Amino acid sequence: MEKRQIAFIVISILFLIFWDYFYVRKQMVSNKSFEALTSKKTELKEVNISNKQQFVIEPPFSTLTVKSFDTDLYHVVLAQESGSFKRIDLKKFKKALSVDQPVDILREGRIEIYDLIEINGKLIRITYTSSDYKDLQNVILFNLYGKIENLEVVKTITLFKNEYGGKIKHYIKNNNGNLDINLYTVMSHSGTVFDTSVEANPQPAIFYNTTFDMPSERSLKKGYIRENVLYAGYAEKYFGIFIVDENKKIKIYSRIENGKTELKINILHASLGENSIIEREVKYYAGPKEERSLEKINNKLVASIDYGWFHFISKPLLVIMNFFYKFTKNYGISIILLTILIKIIFFPLSHKSYKSMKEMQKLQPKVEELRKKFANNREAFNREMMLLYRRHGVNPVSGCLPILVQIPFFIALYQALMYAIELRHAPFFGWIKDLSSYDPYYITPILMGITMLIQQVITPSSGDPTQKKIMYILPVVFTFMFLNFPSGLVLYWLVNNIFSILQQVYTLKTQKA
Repeated sequence: MEKRQIAFIVISILFLIFWDYFYVRKQMVSNKSFEALTSKKTELKEVNISNKQQFVIEPPFSTLTVKSFDTDLYHVVLAQESGSFKRIDLKKFKKALSVDQPVDILREGRIEIYDLIEINGKLIRITYTSSDYKDLQNVILFNLYGKIENLEVVKTITLFKNEYGGKIKHYIKNNNGNLDINLYTVMSHSGTVFDTSVEANPQPAIFYNTTFDMPSERSLKKGYIRENVLYAGYAEKYFGIFIVDENKKIKIYSRIENGKTELKINILHASLGENSIIEREVKYYAGPKEERSLEKINNKLVASIDYGWFHFISKPLLVIMNFFYKFTKNYGISIILLTILIKIIFFPLSHKSYKSMKEMQKLQPKVEELRKKFANNREAFNREMMLLYRRHGVNPVSGCLPILVQIPFFIALYQALMYAIELRHAPFFGWIKDLSSYDPYYITPILMGITMLIQQVITPSSGDPTQKKIMYILPVVFTFMFLNFPSGLVLYWLVNNIFSILQQVYTLKTQKA
């Protein structure tokens, strides 16, 4: 395989790897107004209470004087007025490696959550004026009470003690006349940074129909509307908070306005008769983006983990890495073992590729003769070159195809290591204290660049000096790119390069023999 083919493959890999950084996902923004979108009524349970039954929920509850609660998984602060969480600290996840504080999934108030109700077209923010709670064996129940014009609202939040989630149920009682109502849960975020490869950059995340989407900044500026939504909320690199409706009755509207990203989740739309109660229940998830925790609430929540295009490869690779971790108790060693395993699996293909490149290198003097002979006739040169390869039993594609087959696995592992929460704050050895963060002394990326340069030196060359210079520049480019990459990812590339060098040396020796 000629160097220009190798260059094409390398550039292709670069393009695929950094596609997520430069690609703006085009969103099909509906032309329908949000009011038109919510014109369909949600099928909900309505109960007539003409007998004037008392509007209460399983008393007696304890008075909610202290609005903070603790379980083994989290510390929660509830804001009575807004009727929602003010703080959710995840006890098993530190805010930073050097800071002995838990992660607040609401990012210290940057994500605000509250309820809105629309009554006959009039939009009102719900203020809950009283509350109580009940602490049971496996759950904590919060009740919040509010009154808006002729409506009474009771909101019950069920907090699961052993899971990162729970349920939210609204009861709405109409005391006077027929009303058309819409109930919204609003999540707003004060930041507008759209980069989920960096922690603490939450952005809207929606699963509608069968598609998970994180709308681009451009789409949000236009106004982003979706219906048939399974879940919606905010996601960042390792954590997420979502409202989930398994019946897909949610409709959402999201936008950027006045320096804030707002996600308005329409969880209820119905006409409510006088002396009637309507109720609406949804689930919520607030925790790490790890499969086992997400699946406990809904298995589709796993789509919020960015496994990339080759997710069907990324997932098994993570399973294997975690299997190795059970024995090594070190994710760095697990990454090394996983890399070696992949190299072993692809050894026959790589060996064939290196042999083909070496065979083509032997023919380069004759190729150069043909290039000079047919300098002014490109078509004749290509024809004679293919005849030359055929006479010597060399297939130029055979050197390229084995590498192309491996590209999806390289990209899948890259994506898996980039977003695997298992690597967050996971130490390796010595100076590498966090495999999800960059190497503080840049030792591993420099070693990676050196090993890549060695690969270029020992790789069979076409003899073209211009191509040779380009291929020698690539290790320098890669080194600078990898300086701020997670050290777990750099470790993978470094080990991969080392074993590629050993394999090339072995191939060259066996061919000489």
